[in-house]
Amino acid sequence: MRRSRGVRVLGGVLAVLGGLVLASPAAITSAGNDERERPEPFTIVVLPDTQKYTVSDELAQSLNAQTQWIVDTREQLNTKFVIQVGDLVDSWPDVHQWERASRAMAILDDAGVPSSVLPGNHDLDVTTGESSTYDEYFPPRRYADATWNSATVSYGGYLGQDQFGPDGIDRQNKDNYSLLTVGDTKLLLLSLEYETPAYALEWAQRVIDAHPDRTVILAVHGLITTGGARSTATERTDVTPVTEVDLWRDFISQNCSIAMVVNGHWAVGDAGEARRSDLNACGRPVPQILSNYQGRANGGDGWLRYYTVDPAAGTVDAHTYSPTLRQYEKDDDGRFTLPLDLTPTDDRVLLRGGSDWKVWNELGAWPRGWKSAAFDDDWQTGTAPLGWGKGVQTPIDLGPPPENRARAMLFRKTVELDDVEELSTVTVSTRADDGVAVWVNGTLIGTSHLASKKPTSETFADVGRSTDNATDDPVTFTVPRGLLHDGENVVAASVHVNYLGTNSSTFDLVMTGRRSSSDGE
Repeated sequence: MRRSRGVRVLGGVLAVLGGLVLASPAAITSAGNDERERPEPFTIVVLPDTQKYTVSDELAQSLNAQTQWIVDTREQLNTKFVIQVGDLVDSWPDVHQWERASRAMAILDDAGVPSSVLPGNHDLDVTTGESSTYDEYFPPRRYADATWNSATVSYGGYLGQDQFGPDGIDRQNKDNYSLLTVGDTKLLLLSLEYETPAYALEWAQRVIDAHPDRTVILAVHGLITTGGARSTATERTDVTPVTEVDLWRDFISQNCSIAMVVNGHWAVGDAGEARRSDLNACGRPVPQILSNYQGRANGGDGWLRYYTVDPAAGTVDAHTYSPTLRQYEKDDDGRFTLPLDLTPTDDRVLLRGGSDWKVWNELGAWPRGWKSAAFDDDWQTGTAPLGWGKGVQTPIDLGPPPENRARAMLFRKTVELDDVEELSTVTVSTRADDGVAVWVNGTLIGTSHLASKKPTSETFADVGRSTDNATDDPVTFTVPRGLLHDGENVVAASVHVNYLGTNSSTFDLVMTGRRSSSDGE
């Protein structure tokens, strides 16, 4: 699969009023003698699986209440877009269910509220991939001809339009995208069909490549489960389906413009919420968030999720609300704030996240010369993230009991580079808990959260960082000019625990470079 353009892989304040959360007025900041308006927060609503509401006229009232509430609060929340994440209906051949779903979404259409949909597994025939009912009730023309199309928000197109070269297949509106501009923030809202086959991902890549100045918010039906994991199970038999593991590894993580992913599909009883964050190939954390309430009473009791984005703060506030119950969820699963970087990137990836590393994890003194290029690293190999605890791809642990563990794990990676002189700035970002030190070609370029600036096998980290903290707030070092060269380069790292009994110690690393010609653009 082709990588995104510019990527090459080589080796806030919110107020509560009348039961609604209202976006605060824009603040004014000054830069020198120039006064500039602070970018205003704006909201994107996610409609989780609506399938259970569509099975009867009575339950459909909850879906109608959801879309009407979105319309009624549009001004207060500064709502710019609504994303529906699939399973519009419970049974795709049932036209009555589609009529209920269509009438509810028409409340948005009639009020001029921009929206998108995508098909989940209940919206299509998983043996053929087809759905005449989806095509009839939610065709491209419903969105291309919508009154909300304007200079700042518009329906972009669909797979089958031959917009960026031959598509080879016409999926109607099953794979689609929209463009949204809010102030200086330019977004591409991309919606992909269930178990995204190769043809859908190839089209999506062309769409992303055609919009290098836009940051992507991706909507899929399934990505993370209620436990925050990615499934390898598949259901479709008409194509070679893409597992959730493959979708992250081969598409999402490799497109550095994808800043956030939302999904539904997964629910176990009342449980239908989860989130995780992983570094992409450019070293940026990508939030992946599940919201799905179909397992709760009355088809979901009207629960929905909305995200208020604050571009100036670089954050997104998640709120979970039920218009039918007229209440908010207040626990950490339903109300939380995450970092969200919506600035486009044209960094060149020199060493991607999730790469294979040589690993040394033993008690005792470190091997002599282990950081140098001449060292014979006949060590075990594992795919990052490595370590133990949450989110690890390759487990490596000497414990329990805790006293069996070393204070630090060692990692080495040889990276083949070319045209190094074209790079103005090279940075290394690490996901490491608790402390970390990084060397490039034998030279220490930085340490973080360590009790000593000259780490050894006896050095502890000076603070305990959770895996979530390490992922959301990666430690970044700048590689001094002249340290890298064309040909083979060695990146080495030591990851230190805060105490031997810690329940997690993880490591991943990304190295990116910025071309000299891109500076100042």
